[in-house]
Amino acid sequence: MTTAFDPWADDTPVDGASGEATDTDLLAIEFDDPLKAQEALLASMRLHKRRTIRIEDAAIVTKDERGKIRIHQTKDVNTGQGAATGGWFGVLAGLLFMAPLVGAVLGAAVGGIWAKLRDIGISDSQMKSMGEDLAEGDAALFVLLEVLAPTNLFRELRRFDGTILFTTMDDDLRGGVAEALAELV
Repeated sequence: MTTAFDPWADDTPVDGASGEATDTDLLAIEFDDPLKAQEALLASMRLHKRRTIRIEDAAIVTKDERGKIRIHQTKDVNTGQGAATGGWFGVLAGLLFMAPLVGAVLGAAVGGIWAKLRDIGISDSQMKSMGEDLAEGDAALFVLLEVLAPTNLFRELRRFDGTILFTTMDDDLRGGVAEALAELV
């Protein structure tokens, strides 16, 4: 069984705190090409690793030429993954009670329902709604983050040609991000 790459696997508290919740903002940047959004996601992961930002969740939303919105999650468990995991746990539980097939079926059902109801991080419905505003063929990178070193973030954003689609950042951060995106280097 192959495991997926998880860029947040070594996620330790950046400030040395006990892992308490910190202030996070949602930043959505629109790009005219899905590949640019993917490149910006990779750059964001590098910034996370360098402790410039702390990412809680990220996703790319695309709108194809037919107007179909697709959400490409980085962390959420989809229904199929939940059902598969639940099925394995169900088999193990079923072995204890001498009914592995029943356990597998019940486990898969519970795992699938759990994954469907669980939406951590950025709201899928919010991303889908904002994705409707994208032009056909465009993409948006959604990042739920805490900015730890704004100057380094702005420097990295200068490499990208995008516009802010939505953000919950304060005016100073919002202005710095908008300015950096406008200064394509």
